[in-house]
Amino acid sequence: MNRSNKPLESPPRTADRLLEWFCAPHLLEEIQGDLYERFVRDLQAEGIRRANRRYWANVLRFIRPFALKRKVNDYSSPALLSSLMFRNYFKTSLRNLTKHKVSSLINLFGLTLGVTACLVIYLITNYELSYDTFHPNGERIYRLVGEAQYGKTGEKHPVGFPPNAVPAAIRKEIAGLETVAAFHNISSEVLVPNGKEKPKRFEGNKHNEIVVVEPQYFDIFTYQWLAGNPKTALTEPFDLVLSARKARLYFGELPIQEMIGKEVIYQDSVRMHVAGIVNDFAQPSDLVFTDFISFATIQASQLKRSIDLSQWNDIWSASQAFVKLPEGTTPAQLTAQFQRFGKAHFTKEMELKFTPALQPLSDLHFNDDYADNYSRKAHLPTLYGLMGIAAFILLIAAINFINLSTAQSAQRAKETGIRKVMGSSRANLILQFLSETTFLTVVAVFLSLALVKPILIAFQSLTPQGLTFDLFSWQTVAFLLAVTISTSLLAGFYPSWVLSSYVPALTLKGQTSTKNGQKGYLRKGLIVFQFTVSLVFIIGTLMVSRQLNFMRNKDRGFSTNAIVSIRPGRDEKATVLAQKLSQLAGVERVTREWFPPMGPAFMVTKLKYQGKKEIEMDVSAKIGDENFIPLYQLRLLAGRNYIKSDSLRELVINETYAKALGFKKPADALNQLLSFQDKKYPIVGVVADFHEQSFHEKIGPVFIGYMPQRSANIGVKLATKGRQVSDMKATLASMEQQWKTIYPDNKFEYTFLDDSIAKLYEKEQKTGQLVNTATAIAILISCMGLFGLATFTAQQRTKEIGVRKVLGASVASIVTLLSKDFLKLVIVALVLASPIAWWAMNQWLKDFAYKVDLSWWVFALAGILAIAIALVTVGFQSIKAALLNPVRSLRSE
Repeated sequence: MNRSNKPLESPPRTADRLLEWFCAPHLLEEIQGDLYERFVRDLQAEGIRRANRRYWANVLRFIRPFALKRKVNDYSSPALLSSLMFRNYFKTSLRNLTKHKVSSLINLFGLTLGVTACLVIYLITNYELSYDTFHPNGERIYRLVGEAQYGKTGEKHPVGFPPNAVPAAIRKEIAGLETVAAFHNISSEVLVPNGKEKPKRFEGNKHNEIVVVEPQYFDIFTYQWLAGNPKTALTEPFDLVLSARKARLYFGELPIQEMIGKEVIYQDSVRMHVAGIVNDFAQPSDLVFTDFISFATIQASQLKRSIDLSQWNDIWSASQAFVKLPEGTTPAQLTAQFQRFGKAHFTKEMELKFTPALQPLSDLHFNDDYADNYSRKAHLPTLYGLMGIAAFILLIAAINFINLSTAQSAQRAKETGIRKVMGSSRANLILQFLSETTFLTVVAVFLSLALVKPILIAFQSLTPQGLTFDLFSWQTVAFLLAVTISTSLLAGFYPSWVLSSYVPALTLKGQTSTKNGQKGYLRKGLIVFQFTVSLVFIIGTLMVSRQLNFMRNKDRGFSTNAIVSIRPGRDEKATVLAQKLSQLAGVERVTREWFPPMGPAFMVTKLKYQGKKEIEMDVSAKIGDENFIPLYQLRLLAGRNYIKSDSLRELVINETYAKALGFKKPADALNQLLSFQDKKYPIVGVVADFHEQSFHEKIGPVFIGYMPQRSANIGVKLATKGRQVSDMKATLASMEQQWKTIYPDNKFEYTFLDDSIAKLYEKEQKTGQLVNTATAIAILISCMGLFGLATFTAQQRTKEIGVRKVLGASVASIVTLLSKDFLKLVIVALVLASPIAWWAMNQWLKDFAYKVDLSWWVFALAGILAIAIALVTVGFQSIKAALLNPVRSLRSE
């Protein structure tokens, strides 16, 4: 009895602590309970000592892998971003993408096109926007430009070049300028002495390479000097600095230091000596000068004949200057000084009025209001338009992914339900579905990288010269990373959110949590958006094509057929050449001229007419001998052509000028006198209006006359009647032979007038090609998405189609059933796209003085094309589904 009241012994405390230390928490309670029961039995049967020994033995037996404690991670769900989960995401993504091959290929194709378009457009825009952004203190560098006005009644207009005397005067009179550097573009053949042999001759017709420059130029722009002293290289007359590229061209592989002191000859007699060599700019720049002639050479050589540094009353595009401002100074602070300068130097008595201004260096590449002889202008709105096109194309590709993924969501509902039942969180599911998008996007990016170089080569005419693709530049890597992340999120987030939202209790019963009443409104809205963008592009393509055809086919007022322009220069040899060319059998007519009636080059000057009141206005001058008017077949409305002479004696004007002078009929202008350069000349003829500039500009007043001193070029009309192309080639070969007899050391170069005029519309041609390409890509991506949706819809409604066929439905009715919903969406897209396209095209056409109308039939045609494209895309799958044997589709029933 006493024994029963004794307190029960406990197991060894140390053994218990050992068990608690190594045993897994989820097993500890069960194991410890079993061991306690065994200990009590042993205690009652064999005593405390034996029970303690057996308890220790039992504890030690549980030191086995299954019972050992492990890290918490080994028993909990893996972390969202662990390597284990990434491996799982990759496997599942690959499995699902290969399971749905059609939609995967459609999405991959669309994303590849979208990413490729984005990458190519990024390379173009990044290249253009990087022009001259690398100069130290570039934000303080400005070009000296201004606002010019000829006469009291002339219009003020911006000019990118000051009168020759302005830069030096500004340096002295305007306070607050750190540095001023003037320079002049010249064109010249280059001769490099070659010992006793004939000098090496290099063509130099480009105005963007040879400059006569003040030494301060190298204080404004930083070059890497390979040889010579930057402080003294251009201080003396006949000093020359060359770029490394041009030095290698002139002197071959001669060591750089040995090139110093070498002689280079410009304009036949200006002998320069190399005083320095600088590296060419590695980054994109409009300052592509290679031959820097010292400014002091002007007064010490024949250059002073063409460069008059004291000239105030005229401006030439070759006259240029750059200014560097001190830190903290802005152009606005100098405006008042510039206005006072203009009033002081350009008085009321002077013909020219000029007010200086400053143009930022960053604006040089884009602003075509300030023309010059060396920079290539990029159209900034076009670059912004390209960025917009890239974004829309990528968005259309992302919409394909969203549409196809949400359309297939019902097929993956059970997968989602099972994952949730097994413990997967919504975050896990979203990352799983996003990983599929990311995987597909990464594959698309790699395919795009393989396509970029071939595309750049194929579209070389549309891309700026010098554009390259460097995969390993940090800018490109950063852009590709940004595109990958943004595309993955854009295309994958919504489908991931929808799929992860399904309720397991419903999905495992074969239902989804999406209400039937929603009827896929989001998917329909995205299809409408896709086709709205595509229709805007289609309408844009039609309108741009119409305008380009209009410009190509509109009567310009003169003949351009088989006319060749040659530029021999202003010398007596040119007259001899013209005579020899006129004697060739295949030549119909030859004229000495300045430039053809239409082209990029033209001259505007002042003419006065004294009638009831004095009329003075800007008039464009066309210079040519007595053959000019008949060669170009300018149509005389009244009077006659001017007679052959050795100087300007008579004038012919156009119809617009006659009306501007107040004459109601062209014949009324005959024998009236016009004052030009303080001399009076009679009007002997009036010609019908003709275009002298692009169709962006209205036809203005024009006079035609012969000025031998300005007629440096030759126009040649080739005989075409009864002749073949081979005959024209033979005539050109004969012309080259005549050229060689007179200019044996010069290369024979010619341009067809048609080609010169085509260059006026180069920007529009590129715009047309870009819009065509964007339209093709947008339509292709949209149609691929529509094809995928049509395929999926047909699969979903297979049994319905089978039942309808059994009940007697025709193939046509089934095709109509499957197609009508898609066609309705295209019609809605047309309604939305029409006002957008009308506004965009109206803005584009505003730049043209002569243009086509925005006709209603263009929009109707675009709608018909879009409906036809959609019908063909959807109809293929619809007909395929309609022709399916109903027995096969109803077999499971």
